[in-house]
Amino acid sequence: MTFDHDGQSSRRHEAWRLEREAKRAAWRARRAARHARRGEWGHLSDPKFWGLDPESMKQWGFGTMHGMGTHGMGMTPPAASSEVAELKAKVADMERLVASLSERVIVLEKLAVDDERRLAAEIEKLRGQGEE
Repeated sequence: MTFDHDGQSSRRHEAWRLEREAKRAAWRARRAARHARRGEWGHLSDPKFWGLDPESMKQWGFGTMHGMGTHGMGMTPPAASSEVAELKAKVADMERLVASLSERVIVLEKLAVDDERRLAAEIEKLRGQGEE
């Protein structure tokens, strides 16, 4: 940057620098306010905000609010033991089916590899006949 004898260029540069710093400071303030607003939703997880005390929470099947996500918020009643047993039986059947399918996949992969080897051997044999 060149400096005039009267210092006009340096004054313009200084004014530009001050304006830029003011814009940066304003941006930082807006950013800090934006980040501060992020925490304003914390009160929603507080049972007292919703007018709930520990006794009413137990009555409605909430238990405790800690560790609960948005997947139903504990509103469903506890499953009956027959339902639990039925679900466990279904899961066991599914696990057996998955194990059986896994065994089948292993057999099919072995057959595919054996077929590839057999085909490769036949191709080599045919190539050998073509050269003679």
